[in-house]
Amino acid sequence: MKIIQRYFIVNLVWTTFLSLAVLVGIFAFLSLIDQLEDSGQGNYGTYQAVIYVILPLPRLAYEIIPIAAMIGGMTSLALLARNSELDVIRLSGVSEYSLAVLMGKSALVIVLFSIFVGEFVVPASEKKARYQRSIALTEQVAMRTKYGFWARDGNSFINIRKILPGNVIEDIYIYEFDDQDRLRNSIFANNARYVDDRWVLEEVERTVFDGSGVTREQYRRAAWESWVNDDLINLVIINPLYMSIWNLSNSIRVLKSNSQDTDSYEQAFYAKLIRPFTIVAMIILSIPLVAQRHRKGGLGQHAFSGALIGVIFYFINSASGHVGIVYGVHPFISAAIPTLALFLVLFWLFFRQQPALFPKTDHGMPAVPYQTRPRETQLQIQLKTRRQAKTAVSAFSSRVERSPGLLSRYARRAFQGFADLFSIARRNRNK
Repeated sequence: MKIIQRYFIVNLVWTTFLSLAVLVGIFAFLSLIDQLEDSGQGNYGTYQAVIYVILPLPRLAYEIIPIAAMIGGMTSLALLARNSELDVIRLSGVSEYSLAVLMGKSALVIVLFSIFVGEFVVPASEKKARYQRSIALTEQVAMRTKYGFWARDGNSFINIRKILPGNVIEDIYIYEFDDQDRLRNSIFANNARYVDDRWVLEEVERTVFDGSGVTREQYRRAAWESWVNDDLINLVIINPLYMSIWNLSNSIRVLKSNSQDTDSYEQAFYAKLIRPFTIVAMIILSIPLVAQRHRKGGLGQHAFSGALIGVIFYFINSASGHVGIVYGVHPFISAAIPTLALFLVLFWLFFRQQPALFPKTDHGMPAVPYQTRPRETQLQIQLKTRRQAKTAVSAFSSRVERSPGLLSRYARRAFQGFADLFSIARRNRNK
């Protein structure tokens, strides 16, 4: 079983990653065409477009891993069935349920790869890609550090410590300098909202530095005109689907403490938790699907079927999340319903439909496709061979005797000569 398990892992990983590479290449090419349309705006040229396409590749791979897993599972089993290796594995005593366990264990490699990419690679690459694109498109000095988001607006320097969804920022520091680079105003705002193309600061403290001294002023609300708009903020904010589970948990806690909506973040959080089970279910689902067609379909048909099923499930899963947010369904329920439905279909195919690869007898037991016979001895084989030879000679003799003409006469003579040689050889053997 260990040898079979390793063989399944190698086949599944190879076909899955090959499918993933092909899909990522296709989508990356389409993304490059889309990004080249924005080239020429600000400092955003062809080089920046290519970089922005390369950096989000981990995110793109993370999104389509379930589709690639479905294609890989279908293709790997189709390869085994085409080469009759699946029949040999079944005849060696591996039941359909043991086969599902083998595929499930092999799927753990894909699951671990998906978790690693989604938790460590995607957040960093997505943050870097969005930051570089925002700098190239806006032609402004802006950067994000561990102390928050920094930007420059003329003689003012802006520091935003917290950026929340819904065009909300918190802990804003604004430092205004004169032409001699002397600090004139220092403004702190507890939070700000982008309303009617401008920022509205709330709970503002202003410190004025002039030649006579320092003056402190407080305002409950104040308008702030700046080139830092919600588009730039949105370029910096990472989509919740591409954040790590740890960051999602922290964002949900912060939003709840500020009495803000957390549905989108909770939806992404539960979707990440359920995603490994989805990948395993899609890979195991390939067993009954390949079993039904077994030797009928080729590799291309199985790969196309896997891609079609994966794409359909991807759209259903995305639609379920959006519908749950719109209609107020609990995020865990809306995230789990597609995967739960997938498991129900899987159980139905295994327990009710009975795949063609694993036929059942009338007694409900698996039919034995091959039965071994008792081994024959050497004497039995010799006697069987002689009987077959005599039967063949008699049949040939009767056909020749019934055939008229010159050819029949020559054939009878040749046959008589062979018969004489056969009788002489048998007498010599007996002696």
